[in-house]
Amino acid sequence: MNLRKFDAISIETCENFPKQTFRNRTYILSANGVSSINVPLIQKTNIKQKTSEIRISYTENWNIRAWRTITSAYGKSIYFEYFEDDIKKFFTNKYEKLIDLNLDILYYFINKFDINTKIEFTKNYNIINQDYDFRNKLLANKRENGSNVKFTPYIQCFSDKFPFKENLSCIDLLMNTGKESNLIINF
Repeated sequence: MNLRKFDAISIETCENFPKQTFRNRTYILSANGVSSINVPLIQKTNIKQKTSEIRISYTENWNIRAWRTITSAYGKSIYFEYFEDDIKKFFTNKYEKLIDLNLDILYYFINKFDINTKIEFTKNYNIINQDYDFRNKLLANKRENGSNVKFTPYIQCFSDKFPFKENLSCIDLLMNTGKESNLIINF
């Protein structure tokens, strides 16, 4: 999905939080292959929670481990020093809610990629035209990720060890291509 194709998009905030999605995880390419970064959540048993209500758990220091993983994977990339301080903020700020973390990351990357699409938020859960409903198009569970999204290959860290890997975090694109990211995602 290319956000530039849309004047505005709606971020779903009223759905019951679905598991096994990219809402609380992403993937990067490390020296050992694709690595997962997961944001642990405070789970309320047997209670359905809206996406806007999901809270982040810091009991496992996930943010410190995630930042170390990113540093290890991209520390020698050509653009790491240029973006390091910006990206590090996502892992040093202690966000209470997952949606706040996700929105800060979203706004950062739409700014870096020069995307002018207006971001709106749902006020209730709506059934919409399936052609434009991306809520469950990309699932984090690899077995179910049969998306039709095509990625333009670019040189990645560890490309000498692995063929091009798709479905990685925007961090991978930014750290490997810098300001050229704009051209790669403009397909």
